[in-house]
Amino acid sequence: MNEERLMIFIDGSNLFHGIRYLNIKIDYGRLVDFLRESRRLVRAYFYTAVPQDRDVKKGTPEWESLIRQKRFLDELALSGIKVKLAKLRKLPSGEFIEKEVDIMLATDMLSLAFQNAYDTAVLVSGDSDFIYTVEEIQRIGKRVENATFKKTSSYNLRKTCDRFVLLDNFLDRFTYEEKPALYEEVGFWAKIKSLWKR
Repeated sequence: MNEERLMIFIDGSNLFHGIRYLNIKIDYGRLVDFLRESRRLVRAYFYTAVPQDRDVKKGTPEWESLIRQKRFLDELALSGIKVKLAKLRKLPSGEFIEKEVDIMLATDMLSLAFQNAYDTAVLVSGDSDFIYTVEEIQRIGKRVENATFKKTSSYNLRKTCDRFVLLDNFLDRFTYEEKPALYEEVGFWAKIKSLWKR
């Protein structure tokens, strides 16, 4: 195995827009393996935001959506992906806005680079707001790769990073081959049961 130490930073919201546009379901364990290649994975992080329970009325479609999202995040955590969670803020209009996620991701990438926790970071996002973060990480001698879908990709971010992977070209490497809902449900409860047996 290559001794290059790798960390993967997934911008959940940005990735979601690419997934929704292509109408696909991602197997995040396979996505991490695909991005890792033969390198030594230190950790993979997934950043997202969810509403607070008190801001969603029980029994509504929004509540059911929140429950599904929490189940999905539990599944990620059980598969070894570290979930970093911010809270969605509810506006007086009833709409939710995402705050803090990009800052959390950028801060972790920078902090871990300065702690020499990795040699290479893979940023799974097409958000050009990360350009300055990438440049600072490169300035201290670390490499940053960018992986994203064409729909959400920033040309300037791709140009700044040391390597770019267009995920659209490798869908067979990390999408579900069977019906995702059944697979996710069975996979989640199977993992819970395996934890109880330890």
